[in-house]
Amino acid sequence: MSWLPNIAFDPLISPVLITIITVLAILAAATGGLARLRSFIFRVLAALFLALALMNPQTVEEEREYLPDEVLVLADTSASTQLGGRDKKIEAIIKSLTESLNAAENLDVTLVRTGDEDDGTKLATNMIEALAGMPQSRLAGVIAITDGQVHDIPENTDNLLPDNVPFHAVILNDKESRDRRISAIVAPRYGLVGEQTDFEIRVDDPGHEGERARVKIRVNGDLRAHIPIKIGNRVSLPVEIERRGTNTIELEVEAADNELTLKNNSFVSEISGIRDKMQVLLVTGEPHRGGRAWRNLLKSDPAVEMVHFTILTVPNVKERIAGPNELSLISFPTGQLFEDKLSDFDLIIFDQFTRRAASDGDGRTMSLIRPYYIQNIAIYVEQGGALLIATGPGFAGDNSLYRTALAAILPARPTGEIIEYGFRPALTEKGRRHPVTSSFSGQREENWGQWFRIVESDVVSGHVLMEGPGEEPLLVMEKVGDGRVGMLMSDQSWLWSKGYDGGGPYSELFRRMAHWLLGEPDLDAEKLTAQITGEELFIERSTLSDTAENVVVRKPDGTQEVVQMNKVADGLFRGTGSTAGQGAYMLKSGDISTVTALGALNPKEYNDLSPTSEIVQPLVDSTGGGVFTAENSGDTVRIRRVSSTANKAGDGWLGMVENNQFVTKNSRRKPFAPTLIYFLLAVGCLAFAWRRESQ
Repeated sequence: MSWLPNIAFDPLISPVLITIITVLAILAAATGGLARLRSFIFRVLAALFLALALMNPQTVEEEREYLPDEVLVLADTSASTQLGGRDKKIEAIIKSLTESLNAAENLDVTLVRTGDEDDGTKLATNMIEALAGMPQSRLAGVIAITDGQVHDIPENTDNLLPDNVPFHAVILNDKESRDRRISAIVAPRYGLVGEQTDFEIRVDDPGHEGERARVKIRVNGDLRAHIPIKIGNRVSLPVEIERRGTNTIELEVEAADNELTLKNNSFVSEISGIRDKMQVLLVTGEPHRGGRAWRNLLKSDPAVEMVHFTILTVPNVKERIAGPNELSLISFPTGQLFEDKLSDFDLIIFDQFTRRAASDGDGRTMSLIRPYYIQNIAIYVEQGGALLIATGPGFAGDNSLYRTALAAILPARPTGEIIEYGFRPALTEKGRRHPVTSSFSGQREENWGQWFRIVESDVVSGHVLMEGPGEEPLLVMEKVGDGRVGMLMSDQSWLWSKGYDGGGPYSELFRRMAHWLLGEPDLDAEKLTAQITGEELFIERSTLSDTAENVVVRKPDGTQEVVQMNKVADGLFRGTGSTAGQGAYMLKSGDISTVTALGALNPKEYNDLSPTSEIVQPLVDSTGGGVFTAENSGDTVRIRRVSSTANKAGDGWLGMVENNQFVTKNSRRKPFAPTLIYFLLAVGCLAFAWRRESQ
């Protein structure tokens, strides 16, 4: 406070007239000075005393109420501060610090607790929001109690706080806690199906650099490899992209002893599997009307590269004029196709293909595709390949492909009978639910064009999506091992491509069927989805079966929960589980899996749990504050009130600015001196000046 009195003026006449009178009096005194009149300064003083008398000065006595300064205390209560008993330590520090602040003179304390969001702890954001509701002129300082793991401190911190307002950081001391974590330096978002993509990772475990740890690699929920790595080193891990669409990749490092948390021991990434080109091998057993329809359909898809062979005939000995290699422009490369290059194809289509053989004059049997080539195809499917059989009359006879090693993987067995009369293909109940054919449901199937032949069969496994007369299976699809098989039990589909009798959804149906065989996730009938709302995990399972396996949920903290699925409609099951904090939730039901997340897949909050002052140091330095460490309430620092220009932090103490803001509750005035005194002083100055000039 100032010791000088508070002065106010209550002019007796207009301030303008006072100014004019004063100016004229000073000019008259100055004129006298130019005329060498003695003591003109006393004339000026007389004019000023006269002006002072007319201004009527008053002393003002005020009754003031000094306003308390505001202190913002930010308490970091994010997930990283809730581990290993840190929350109790922080609460003790908050209690001790607020008691010290409340004991200081003229301070009001505002406590704001900051949590964590999807992209980390938002301490700076919460600070700005809190300061918006506080008087800036009375802000004494900001104190943050945190582990230092803050994720929104900007590079330029100069304008985060008002001028002369310090930011102090009290960092929790927790150097003894251990935390092993895995992080991805390079995590690709796209990859070619069937190819390997590289993740670059690093496992950190402060104080244990150079030790070895094992990393598990899971792809779509299935364990693929255990790889030993050295802690602290940057390591490249190859991962194969298995399917089109979303592939869930999980990299998990084994736990160490007495870790703070296991939530950062795994890294989860979703990679979109794409195909450069789908390689399709089409083998037509003999020329027929529908052969060109298959060729045109596949060639119209820009995502398909096709190799097509049509078998013209295999001579028999009696009528042979030329050998098999002389019946085409190039010989049929069976060895190259079904042995050397078989794995290069994504889909193999046999269109009306039968076992064709004949004996030569030496008693030897010739065959276009030898038995062990057929066995290779069966193995190819079980290991992830795709096979489509478009049957014809030959499939019901002795030379049927079913009488080969393919019988082990085909879902339908021919009875030997052929139905030959007009019928309209129809969707089955499962066909109305399966993504391949469900979009055709309700399109007035009764108006689809007729077909005139179907190979009678018994379904061994798989799902019948379309049927012919008398519920005879027409389109059968099945998963075999890691691969897929489709069977069309008729050679009449080409009629739809020609628009006969109104036609039907030829192109779209077989395009979708081909993409299902190639593993298109959007066309899979077996789906598992999950959504998190509040603290509940809602799971939905779609299937063509009448039952659904329970879902095993692996939570971010490493625990597992088995969720029972309840039927709500045909092919639809639902269940509800519980959550366990932010992170990735891995769900698996039978051979299908999915991932969902509460917050982010890999929350920033768990990237690094080591207490640090490095992140907040720029903000502390730019505001003149200080950084202090504390492990419990006894380690808190002393509070000092300082002026806005003084140092705001020192050894063991932090400063709170004293702003001296007040409000006036009452005010009264009284004359600074009697008005007559000013006139007497003015007359006295004039008299003294006259006397000196008259001598």
